[in-house]
Amino acid sequence: MLTLVGLGLGGPESLTQDGIAVIREASALFAEGYTSPLLPETLAWVEQAAGRVRLLSREEVEQPETLLAAARDSDAVLLIGGDPLSATTHVSLRLQCGEAGIECRVIHNASVLTVVAGELGLQHYRFGPVATLVTPQGDYRPLSPVKRVLQNIEAGFHSLVLLDISADNPAAEPRLMTAAEGAVLLLEGGVATGARACAAARVGRSDQQFWCGALGEMAQAKIGEVPHSIVILGELHFVEEEALAALQE
Repeated sequence: MLTLVGLGLGGPESLTQDGIAVIREASALFAEGYTSPLLPETLAWVEQAAGRVRLLSREEVEQPETLLAAARDSDAVLLIGGDPLSATTHVSLRLQCGEAGIECRVIHNASVLTVVAGELGLQHYRFGPVATLVTPQGDYRPLSPVKRVLQNIEAGFHSLVLLDISADNPAAEPRLMTAAEGAVLLLEGGVATGARACAAARVGRSDQQFWCGALGEMAQAKIGEVPHSIVILGELHFVEEEALAALQE
């Protein structure tokens, strides 16, 4: 059996009781940090409680022969930051388990997809589709996610903008896009300089920070340590206005 365990957004204290039990009983422990960053202190706790954790590359999760082999012969666990099924990668992995006749269980946890909006005091049903900005490579600057933001703005919806994580090599320190870098890409893609925007840093952790202002000011703003997320605001309900004003006091 393969169990996908969501680690949540904080440190070891964010683990659920179900997650802790599964981790301690696992025969093989794996983790991936390219869909959501992994906290070193959480991995350290897991290794102390249950033994060595093998970090997998993106290719090893998307082509999961190693995972499936381990799950076929024993109780294997894949540790995932946030909530497991927030990423299409893990939905595909669960489907691959089904095709291989391997049971796949999911232990859910908190996700940035819901926590950022809640902490800002924004109403979830007033958001349009989520956009993910990708780090430019040379002359290649993928701006199709910005079109989604522009469509949301036109419809009056808020946009949650996730920022790229470069973590293809599990042996190397991952590189996380900052809100300042994301703001530049949004501006280059046509989002107005004066668009109202918020940035969230290390949301769900004890040192989380938030910033609100015009998008054009975000590149110079002091926001806090990564990971970051951006919200481009649409039309605001009066309760949302009050929540944002209280956040800035």
